[in-house]
Amino acid sequence: MKYLDKILLFLTILIVVFNLTQLNIYNFLDDENRIALICFILSLCALILILILMISKKIRDKYKS
Repeated sequence: MKYLDKILLFLTILIVVFNLTQLNIYNFLDDENRIALICFILSLCALILILILMISKKIRDKYKS
């Protein structure tokens, strides 16, 4: 389970970087850019959730013993 968390964290970081490269900075409010922006925000949310999960597991293990 420990390795699965790290693999998911790595994959979400890759998705965040990929979606960041898909954004067009010069035409930020374009229709094509809207999908990339939504995917970027959702991947950041997934990254935050995985980090919260990892921190909560550390806290649980600390108080378990």
